[in-house]
Amino acid sequence: MKKNYLSTFALGAMLMASATVHAQYITEAPAGGFDFSQGKDYVVIYAPDAQVSAMGSNILSNQNLDPAMVNNQFYYWTADWDATLFTLYDIEDTQANSFGGSDKLNMTPLYGWGSGHFGAKAQPYDLSCITNDHVLHIGFMNIGAETASNNFKFVFGPNNTEIQLVVNKAVGQMAGNLVGVGNAPAVNKWYYLDIPISDLLDENGEFGFECDFSKPTGEIIFTVGFDDATPSKFTVGAVDPDTGMKTITIDEKGSALAIDGVFLYKKNATGISTATISEPAADAAVYSLSGQKVGAGYHGVVIKNGRKYIQ
Repeated sequence: MKKNYLSTFALGAMLMASATVHAQYITEAPAGGFDFSQGKDYVVIYAPDAQVSAMGSNILSNQNLDPAMVNNQFYYWTADWDATLFTLYDIEDTQANSFGGSDKLNMTPLYGWGSGHFGAKAQPYDLSCITNDHVLHIGFMNIGAETASNNFKFVFGPNNTEIQLVVNKAVGQMAGNLVGVGNAPAVNKWYYLDIPISDLLDENGEFGFECDFSKPTGEIIFTVGFDDATPSKFTVGAVDPDTGMKTITIDEKGSALAIDGVFLYKKNATGISTATISEPAADAAVYSLSGQKVGAGYHGVVIKNGRKYIQ
């Protein structure tokens, strides 16, 4: 876990390096969604079926939610004081996912706490195939109110050694045990968080997490929720006989989040084979493959508007 103290020398070094550009881990989702041809050795935690099919033979381990949720499940944390009442609600939303389909998971908090969990049922999650060469990918969208808190938190990994991340905090900024990964300011716009495992586990880097993937996990593998949430206002109705839970009507939306993908992948060896030779729009920032902002004089493969080009 990232340390909270700084020596005088380290503080001075940070001040001198204050102009350093942090890696850009969050980008707007490109038109059509994630390009699965750019990766291999996919480890699927959650993805729509069409996207799992697009990964094809490049899947190393598929631990996606099965239709009947026999092996694993996604569930919403319930209130301590009332087993029929959610603290995080499966909110209705008509937005398409980042691939243009309908499959995604939507949630909004009914109180100031609560989170959704991907949990093992018939068999534990096995993440032993994950290496430092893998990249953690999370596709997400703020579907909440414009004025609501949008500090989304993602916790991934085996129990007690999780990677704990928060959106809309600067890269490396601490928020309790959570560490910032950058900003995703717009409402109703899909963003992709793509962050190398090697960066997350680098003890000298921005994060310094200690996460052991070598053993199967216990009950929970991935948690999604909110940091300092704005609860939605709601009305409680009668118990639904099909679910055993009280019927919830959202009267005024607060914080709300949709996710359409949680998986890991390895980038292709060169990255050049997936580059598109095209002239990007002139008004967008251009970044090298290492995440540094570059100018017109830079030659090589660059990223602009979430896509690769040769400049």
